[in-house]
Amino acid sequence: MQISLDQFLGAIMSRVDNLEATIDDLRLRTNIAMRLVKSAVPQLTKDDVERAVSEELEVTKEAGMMEENDRIEAISEKLTDSIYGWLEGDVSELREKMDAYRKKLQEAMEAEKSKVIDVAPAGFVNQLGQEIGNKKGKIIF
Repeated sequence: MQISLDQFLGAIMSRVDNLEATIDDLRLRTNIAMRLVKSAVPQLTKDDVERAVSEELEVTKEAGMMEENDRIEAISEKLTDSIYGWLEGDVSELREKMDAYRKKLQEAMEAEKSKVIDVAPAGFVNQLGQEIGNKKGKIIF
């Protein structure tokens, strides 16, 4: 089965779009669930969040989904600050991170625009083999 490069790229982009939609849906559901937790437990403290984050990281590490040399304390502190800030409604840090991410994405897209990818037609390799004819030499694939 042969497919064109356009068909292949179209299929990949379709999958990426589906994954992006799924991630956005999961993010929204998680955010709503966390807002419900915050409203149900108004006395939720930063220590509670830190304890939950540390426990989850320990389980993740024991399950082998993290490297043994990863420092759980440093990761836990950053995650706790981020989650607790979000729960308290401090979106300024999140906005800064999103702006930085968008800027990097834009720079990467502009850098890719300058690159040209040449694709040989399907019969090009066969054509090369015919042009060589009786000459001594080999085409290496």
